[in-house]
Amino acid sequence: MTTYHKYTRLRGYDYSIGGAYFITINTLGRSHLFGRVVDPSDPYMELNDHGRIVQQCWDSIPKHFINVHLDAFQIMPDHLHGIVVIAELGGSNAANGPNAAKGSRHASTLQGDGRPCGVRPRSLGSIVGSFKSAATKRINELRGSHGSPLWQHNYHDRVIRNAQEHARIAKYISENPAKWANDMKHR
Repeated sequence: MTTYHKYTRLRGYDYSIGGAYFITINTLGRSHLFGRVVDPSDPYMELNDHGRIVQQCWDSIPKHFINVHLDAFQIMPDHLHGIVVIAELGGSNAANGPNAAKGSRHASTLQGDGRPCGVRPRSLGSIVGSFKSAATKRINELRGSHGSPLWQHNYHDRVIRNAQEHARIAKYISENPAKWANDMKHR
């Protein structure tokens, strides 16, 4: 039986250009691996050892990607939300933006149906892939489970288009622990 993964990226969009991106990454099987939400009157996330590793790996992203700034971030028991800001490395965004001509640098990295062929260096995909790999390796070392998957196959993303959307998403991220008990009732 063949398993098909829904392709969630914007077709034809270059995820290596400067911009802000809201991402959600889920654990495999939505396993509660990173800690627990505590204090119903003022909920916050209490990280366990696995959660602290995820936090450390997230915080180290700018050390490995010089053009990346991290914004709002929240680890939950079975997922994380974050805003990744990619700065353009020299040149103008206009030539490389989402409306760039199809004959530009998109041509060699997209399949005929608009899906990418591999991960472009310094792109959102390479950033997320590197983060997931580092966190998985360190958590598996701690658990003594070399090679075990930790994350769902893909991740969810949204291109943040303006300051109002950015503010709304940052608020959603910061309020996520307060919504946890209600979210768990609907799963």
